[in-house]
Amino acid sequence: MAETDYYQVLGVNKKASPDEIHQAFRKLAKKYHPDRNRGDKSAERRFKEISAAHEVLGDADKRRQYDQLREARAHGFATGDFSDFFRSAGQAAGRAAPSGGGGRGPSGDFGGLGDLFSSLFGDRMGAATAPPERGEDILQKIDVPFMTAAHGGTLTLRLRRPEACPVCGGSGASPGSSVKTCPTCKGRGTVQFEQGGFAFSRPCPECLGRGKRIGKPCDRCGGEGRTQGVRSLSVKIPKGVRDGAKIRLTGEGEPGQGGGPSGDLYLQVHVLPHAGFERDGYDIYSTVEVNIVQATLGTTVTVQTLDGPVDLRIPPGTSSGAKLRLRGRGVAIRGGDRGDHYVRVKIVAPRQLTPAQAELLRRFAQEARIPT
Repeated sequence: MAETDYYQVLGVNKKASPDEIHQAFRKLAKKYHPDRNRGDKSAERRFKEISAAHEVLGDADKRRQYDQLREARAHGFATGDFSDFFRSAGQAAGRAAPSGGGGRGPSGDFGGLGDLFSSLFGDRMGAATAPPERGEDILQKIDVPFMTAAHGGTLTLRLRRPEACPVCGGSGASPGSSVKTCPTCKGRGTVQFEQGGFAFSRPCPECLGRGKRIGKPCDRCGGEGRTQGVRSLSVKIPKGVRDGAKIRLTGEGEPGQGGGPSGDLYLQVHVLPHAGFERDGYDIYSTVEVNIVQATLGTTVTVQTLDGPVDLRIPPGTSSGAKLRLRGRGVAIRGGDRGDHYVRVKIVAPRQLTPAQAELLRRFAQEARIPT
């Protein structure tokens, strides 16, 4: 078995999720791809290691069996072909390994690990082909009006995303140009290389995994077969969506390769501010101004809420900064409940007084023994 630790190659830990493994591979593959590092042998070797690691760790069954081999090595099975381990695995599965057979069972497999080696060994055990690849997910931020986030609604967005080139139809070749089978990979889109006694497949550096060679690349897409398109999309905004929340649109991401499914589109919500309201979770805050007399004697004022105007009672003796609650007038919560609306009271003093008004206030202050 190869000395290389495939988890270290991709820079992930053993408990990494499939998405984390895939994202790590995509990032490293773009960095070390031969197309971007022409003539750089070290980058080519690194690309081979990355491809080998993803070939194993990106497949649930191969990863599980690779972990078994890795664990076996940690317990002393350190020979290159792991013959002792294969023999014990075959015997454990009820297949007696013949002597001198390198641990193969009577059917010529490697015990319980035959599936792994039939997919990873080279021409000795059948050519490995690259599976269809799922398109990448797209993350895009969208601005959502305050009231739409509170009540829910539908937004029509214009989004940029990769699409099949309208000139070449996704082939990557100029109209009328020849498209031939790649002689390097024989049309499979993958080539094999050996590492530590194993044979792995990776995208063909000659045709970049297409399996075909283009006589003249398309002028519009440069031979990529894809261009950046703009499309309109209606998006349903759920009630009460929070700032920073993500809305997932399945299959609206980048198109897949080799017949693979498209990725998903994630819309990260940015709730736009409102002139009269503030939001904290599912609660709404606003401010109402009253004068000294209203705050002292009490009154009823009209305040705006998410549902329209509502009458609010200001109790006598209300201080500036007091918060009055309107229960159930906040943002909708999943399950049918709603948050509350809190109204902050702001007492506004008159800027100008007539002499008579000023005299009345002085008399009030004297009677109430208020320092002036």
